[in-house]
Amino acid sequence: MINLTTLLDARAPAADDVRYGRHLAGVRRPVVVWTATRRCNLACRHCYSASIDHAYPGELTTAEAEAFVDDLAQMGAARLLISGGEPLLRPDVLEIARRARAGGLQLTLSTNGTLLAEPAVADAVVGAGFSYVGVSFDGLGAVHDAFRGQAGAFEASVRGVRNLVERGQRVGLRLTLTATTVPVLDDVFGFVEREGFARACFYHLAPAGRGRKAAGEELSAARTRAAVDRIIGFAERMRQVRPDLEVLTVANAADGPYLLRWLHAHGRPTATVRARLQRGGGNRSGVALGHVSNTGEVHPDQFSWQTRLGNIRERPFSSLWTDATGTLAALRDRRSRLTGRCATCRYLDVCGGNLRMRAAVSGDAWADDPACYLEPAATNP
Repeated sequence: MINLTTLLDARAPAADDVRYGRHLAGVRRPVVVWTATRRCNLACRHCYSASIDHAYPGELTTAEAEAFVDDLAQMGAARLLISGGEPLLRPDVLEIARRARAGGLQLTLSTNGTLLAEPAVADAVVGAGFSYVGVSFDGLGAVHDAFRGQAGAFEASVRGVRNLVERGQRVGLRLTLTATTVPVLDDVFGFVEREGFARACFYHLAPAGRGRKAAGEELSAARTRAAVDRIIGFAERMRQVRPDLEVLTVANAADGPYLLRWLHAHGRPTATVRARLQRGGGNRSGVALGHVSNTGEVHPDQFSWQTRLGNIRERPFSSLWTDATGTLAALRDRRSRLTGRCATCRYLDVCGGNLRMRAAVSGDAWADDPACYLEPAATNP
């Protein structure tokens, strides 16, 4: 996660520097993403959990979910992000969220927003104590509806956002950069300004779930660079006209080096920004970010379902997380394992080798991340 708003302003407090800063038994206390249910009322082309609208067997029971969030609270996890599927389709999800909040966890909800069109649902979400609610969009109007497989989804999600904003809830837009969404970025920027979002997060596509088969949605390196240029420009403009709005990019740590090069090209200082990015360390999968699936499976991040670390039904998350062996140990010592361009890149200290699952899908977990869009000459030592 790259917070462009704070990085572009050297005077801004570097709150994200400490997002993953606390330690437990020698490792960082993680942000944990929980897929509360895989069930979803939409069928998005890029869904990393390949969710549809039917019941999924073996999901955590209420008691198991309560034990899980109690364990996270006791270990002092940095944050719990409740996701899906559509998490609000899980009947007890807000009950579990309230328990997690009472235990001291900071909470984020990731939702498609359609169910929030009902004022009673919006009231219940606000009452659960989420510090932030992220609502996913893939363009506006018919573009969004076609991408998400349901007519009227956009209007329902907009009503949901407005219901939350009217109730004082901090709300953000989440959009994945694809061949469908990049052409309408300017429309999305205007939408963000108009609707009172507190944050706009632009995700890079991960080849997980249906995202692995989203034919034609991948961006070339050149198109990615052009899209990130536009997002940086948007963040710059918002610092002047909407200083309360945060603009972030997610799921491609190459954005950090790219921002450094953008700053240099525009005659801006880079030393402070580089120091902040170094403290963050780039990609944090398995280092300060973990994922628990709807059935209790533990993974390095929400995209890496193929990499199993254990199951919380067999062993608490806190115990799995502090185990200094196997895959987690490798991810936490990835620099000694990286090969190819990543191993010699001048920006390894700020990127961390990027998203390993993308390399794994290509056949070698320690090879180059194929979604690195930096020009080869830019990464030479």
